[in-house]
Amino acid sequence: MNSMRRLIKINYALLLGCMLFSCRTEHLTPPNEPVKNITGTWGIIDATRNGTDLTSSFDFSGFHIVFTDSTYTIDSLVPFIISHNGKWAFDNPQYPFDLIFTQTDSSSIATPFQFPVANGVRNIILTFSPGCPSNSYVYTLQKVN
Repeated sequence: MNSMRRLIKINYALLLGCMLFSCRTEHLTPPNEPVKNITGTWGIIDATRNGTDLTSSFDFSGFHIVFTDSTYTIDSLVPFIISHNGKWAFDNPQYPFDLIFTQTDSSSIATPFQFPVANGVRNIILTFSPGCPSNSYVYTLQKVN
């Protein structure tokens, strides 16, 4: 009986030891998020105001915004978050949630930024309220070739 208790104690000690040494902290390094490259000329392919589609009732084909490394220019005015050329920046270059426009008159305007791929094509989605806060616009932009 003593040898049986001894064997149980040894097995218990071995089991406890295995459990203690098998639990180690694993340090995971998150993958690097690629830098969001928005340089190029973008046009509006989809537009809504308060959930109503505006794309078929307004000609957005004349609108273009050109992003360089740190500046932007707009070709044509449509209801948009900005009305003058200027500089742009992300709130966080690696994980951007907002795109910040700083117009030539130094006023800064931030808008939520999304950068999804739809049907194999990269898009920019901007949500904003120019002027009246009860009107919310959502523009989907796509690079112009």
